[in-house]
Amino acid sequence: MLSFFRSSKSIVVVVIVIISVLTWLQVLLTSLWKNVDESTTAVFSDKYGAFLFQLLSGWLVFIPDFFVWFGLVLLLLAAIILIFVNARLHLNDKISFLPALCYILLIGGVPYIHLFSPVIIAMMMLVAVFFLLVGSFENEHLSYRYFIVPAIISFATFFYQYMYFYMLVVWLVIALWRPGYWREWVFSVLGFALPLFFVFAWFFLVEDDLTQMGVFFSEAFSVYRVIPSLPVSVIIFFAIIIALVVFVFGYVLRYISSKKTAIRTGYYLLMLIVFITLLMVLIVPDTMPQAWYLLAFPLSFIISNYLANVKSKRLGFVVLVILFVGVIVAQTFFYFGM
Repeated sequence: MLSFFRSSKSIVVVVIVIISVLTWLQVLLTSLWKNVDESTTAVFSDKYGAFLFQLLSGWLVFIPDFFVWFGLVLLLLAAIILIFVNARLHLNDKISFLPALCYILLIGGVPYIHLFSPVIIAMMMLVAVFFLLVGSFENEHLSYRYFIVPAIISFATFFYQYMYFYMLVVWLVIALWRPGYWREWVFSVLGFALPLFFVFAWFFLVEDDLTQMGVFFSEAFSVYRVIPSLPVSVIIFFAIIIALVVFVFGYVLRYISSKKTAIRTGYYLLMLIVFITLLMVLIVPDTMPQAWYLLAFPLSFIISNYLANVKSKRLGFVVLVILFVGVIVAQTFFYFGM
């Protein structure tokens, strides 16, 4: 089975799509039998989504069943983006679809977030941020990517307000891995401010009411300190993933130690994204389990690196089986409402 998923055959893509549909099957069937619960829809649109997502979800409110189906489409799109990033950056020695498979399985183990969520859109923007930052490591020249990347993060906050935490990633990259150009610090501030300027212009010129802008920013930067009560299935699945990541982490560190600077720093950047996401969850506990869409992105590359390059196919097979079993167990608990 591991050899099959290591290959770059087109049939692997078909299998991954089938797996993604199967992991969402319970929620998809529920959406066919009855409308999405109004309170659930409110949680995913009003509480977690910023104003652009609320606007988009407002257009879809007339077809509530579409919330689930559109969420699955976005998930598949995110998986395709991960395949593209892996192929362009050569994060694994072999071109494969393993990062997409791992991401699908990591999300499949948490069925409670299988809806049209603003965090899926934010995750794809985070991947774009990662791709641009890794590209800046190829040389030490002054890079205007440190203007573009903060602008993407700022725009992402219009869908998921807590994306501003990832500005810490940009500033840490400039501080740790860049030559120290002061203009890149200025670029980062100007880039983050640019989309906010257009928001100001909209409220000032179109809405003619700056008080609405104050409401927008107060909601965007508000912090919910409510600690969510995670279901048993989610807790069990998280425990399995933590054990797997701890198991493969040492191998990944040894693997990247002999690679080019861009690849090695790329994996360090993935680890930094994991740290910042955990920091966001610690400061704003209410972001879980939605933040799993963001956290699963770097974890999918870390786990897929082990699966793609470990010499012992038996160990790789065991890790892959444990990942599948974890999803099945979580789906079973979800079916029984646990």
